[in-house]
This record gives sequence, structure tokens and C-alpha cells, in this order.
Amino acid sequence: MNKDFLPELRHLGFTARIKRLNEKIVSSTIDHYTGLNLKIEPNWHVIFLLLKQRGRLTVTEIANALGFSHPAMIKITRKMKGQGYLETFKDEKDGRKTLIQLSKKGKKALPALEKEWDRIQEVLKEVVKDDFLEKLTQLEQELHKKSFKERYSKRFNPEKHDKTFIIRNAKSSEFKEIGALMVSVYSKLEGFPKVHEQPQYYNALANIGDFTKKPDSELLIAVSPSGEILGGVLYFGDMQYYGSGGTATLEKNASGFRLLAVSNSARGLGVGKALSKTCIANAKKKGHKQVIIHTTDFMKIAWGMYEKLGFKSSKDLDFKQGNLQVYGFRLKLK
Repeated sequence: MNKDFLPELRHLGFTARIKRLNEKIVSSTIDHYTGLNLKIEPNWHVIFLLLKQRGRLTVTEIANALGFSHPAMIKITRKMKGQGYLETFKDEKDGRKTLIQLSKKGKKALPALEKEWDRIQEVLKEVVKDDFLEKLTQLEQELHKKSFKERYSKRFNPEKHDKTFIIRNAKSSEFKEIGALMVSVYSKLEGFPKVHEQPQYYNALANIGDFTKKPDSELLIAVSPSGEILGGVLYFGDMQYYGSGGTATLEKNASGFRLLAVSNSARGLGVGKALSKTCIANAKKKGHKQVIIHTTDFMKIAWGMYEKLGFKSSKDLDFKQGNLQVYGFRLKLK
């Protein structure tokens, strides 16, 4: 047998080894299911078990619970439905929302499948030790906290964001371009309502410059040396003009910021963080005691960034924008 080259590469061979290992396990599992005459595929078990526990879910909710992409979940659930294991129906409260649950066939097959998955788990325990699973969890958590791109930038270009962009107030001549950027970013968020679903919201994004007509409101942008607009955010020094649903506009002695967007070309440069920090700095200059923001399940990257900056979930600020659940956060200032 030829000597395995990938281990020689150490960390450079890591992702290739993970991919190779996954392919071997998937191939072997397919052969195993075929031998048992089971018409299921590898990883379908996670859908079965999730729906057993939670009943009815949308594709987006399944994707969020498992950490997989929305398109991948659509592909898997369609295959499972094709085999008769799942059924779909429209939500009675929201006809635009499709719910997924185990079908009668799926529920009937589940006990036998669970028995087989228990056996598979016993076999995997022989080669996958508990400490490996713990290290895998730690790896996932570390990469969730800070991506590879962010880590690379910090190590080799620690001041890169300072050299590649500045934060300033937008000019009126830039409002249209910023609005187009906002619409582009938000409409491409996986699972987020699209233009035809919330036209008023997207109209507000397209005309984001109109917010600056309100007292103590600023449209802040990140601009590259060449003049390219990399991202933007709305800062409100007076919460009565914040413009969101819920009770946020009633908050006193507080600043807020909304509609943070970063272009795809600027991801990993720290633009979102820099814009957020500028808003926080503005609030401190005003002597405010807190900063208010909102986010959704479809903005997990930004959500994680806000938590790192010290924002804490505040359920009293939560509200619904149509059928979209919006979550409120507070940052207490010293």
C-alpha cells in the first residue's frame, strides 16, 4: 500500500482528510442500507429525529436547527417526501409558509429505523471516541466565533481594515447606491423575506437616505480608498425616530442602530464590526446609557458579532414584522 500523503501535510491536509473520511462513511452507509433493502440515504436520520422531537417545521427552521444550508435541506426533504417519509402542508395562520412533518409511512418506519441507527451508533463508538466528539464540538464553536478568513486577516493583516476603508457619514449623492446595496444584501439572506413578500420594507431600504431627514439620525458608511461603498448602517441618537416595531421607540437615554449591511466583496474585513463600534462610540459621546439593536434568525453572522460586542438579548424589545420574528438586544454602556 502506498504511503498516505495527506497526513504529511499536517494542517494543510485537514479539510481534505475530513472530506475523504466523510466520503468513505457515506459510501459505506449507502451500501449498508442497500443491503438491508432500506430506501433511505445517509443523514436522513437527522431529519427523522428532529421532526420526531419537534413535530412540524419549515425548511428554514430545519436548516437553522442543523446548521446546514437552506438549498441542501430543500434537496434532502424533497427526496424524503418522494419516498413517502414526509408530508408538507400550508400553515393555517400563514399561507405563504410550508410546514414539514413525518408522514404516516415515516412514523411507521421510525421504530425500525431507530433500532438500526442505535446499532450503527454502537459500531461508530468503536472508532469515534467521546473525546474526539468533544474536540469536534470545540472546533465548531471556535470557527463559529471567528471564521478562517477573520483569523487569517488578524494574523497577517492586523490593521488591514484601517488601511482599506474609513467610516464616515454618507453624502446625499451616495444615497441611491447605498439603498441598492441594502436591497441586494437583505434580499440574498437565506430564508429572509423577499421583495415581493415585504415590498414596503425593501422600499425603505432602497430609499434609506430618507431616514437622515429625521432629527439626530445618521447614515454611516464604510468607504474604500478608491471610493467604493463597502457597507452602511443607520444610527439613531433619538430612539423616537428608530422606526422599528415593538417598544424600542419608547426607550429613553438610548441610541440605536439598524439596517447594517456589508457587501460581499468586503466580508471578513471587519466592516460590520467597525460600523457597529462607531455607533456605540456615538452613543457614548451623547452620554447615553444603552444601545438598542434588532436582528433575526437569518442574520446569524451579525448576531454573533453583536454578542461579542457585549449585546444581550432583551425579550421586551422583540416584535414581529409581518410573519418575521425580530429579536431585540441591548448593550449597557458604562
